[in-house]
Amino acid sequence: MTKEFDVVQLDVHHLRVIRAIADTGSLSRAAIALGVTQPAVSAQLKRLENMLGYQLFERREGRVTPTPMGELLLRRTAALLPQLDKLLEDLEQRVCPSGPPGVVRVAAVASALVARLPSLVTGLWPEISEVQVVHDDHPGRLLPLLAQRRAEVGLVKDYPGYELEIPANVDTAVVATEPTFVLLPEDHPLAGEETIDLRALRDEAWVMVSDSSAATFTRYFVETCVRHGFSPSVAHQVTSQQVALLVVRSGAIGLSQPICDPRNQGLVTRPLRGNVLPRRHVLAWNKETFVAGRRAELISAVVEAYWAEAKTAPVYAAYLDRTREW
Repeated sequence: MTKEFDVVQLDVHHLRVIRAIADTGSLSRAAIALGVTQPAVSAQLKRLENMLGYQLFERREGRVTPTPMGELLLRRTAALLPQLDKLLEDLEQRVCPSGPPGVVRVAAVASALVARLPSLVTGLWPEISEVQVVHDDHPGRLLPLLAQRRAEVGLVKDYPGYELEIPANVDTAVVATEPTFVLLPEDHPLAGEETIDLRALRDEAWVMVSDSSAATFTRYFVETCVRHGFSPSVAHQVTSQQVALLVVRSGAIGLSQPICDPRNQGLVTRPLRGNVLPRRHVLAWNKETFVAGRRAELISAVVEAYWAEAKTAPVYAAYLDRTREW
């Protein structure tokens, strides 16, 4: 029982010592390779052999050669040590602010920017070989990924009065504050209006996405309607924006991000007069990762990408021209 417990105490340093001894054939040369003294290598080897209860090397004519047990241990760890080295390298890169890791993870809510993020990040930092996007429409599940260094960059949304609770080791920057647009069937009496007063929709049947990630926005919407003198009739609760579009086509009223332009789907989007339901796109990163030292270029690139995407949505572009918010 004691020997089994001791085997568990093997660590990467032990593996490096026996690998160096086997590769060099000498304790003194192994010490040089490891950057330590020969007595330190001898002491490490002795402790390891005592721990395992087996002799791992034999001295013969000035050289050391593995015993059968030493050969077994070397064979078993031949593939393991490079993997451990790679793991430690990845971990070191993720906590080191000097440079990005080979694989960068982006935690993002649904937006028109999501598809742009991989090429944006690799274009900004060519040393990154891969960008993985972790998608979740609930910011409360994404920000902890940044706090725990399980993601390098985050792109989330929040609303006035419902600002995000930011972890202490996470920093943020606002990419853009944008209006909420209303979704209408193209034959709706108000579809020809340039902007629509929210109060003009007081008697309409609304469709809202009802999963947990949309709960905050739904409360924000309902409270905004109440401040405008009515309680909205949410007649349809659906599980995705795609389904909501189908319901709007059948006569309901929905809400949309302005960049999401449903042209050729029997629908139109129109700004709500007075920008009564603004939302913020928020860029986030861990203060202790490489992103913190390069945040200015990242913020600039994401802001530029947002406005470039805005130009592709005609109704939003026209709204921005009128309000001069470019």
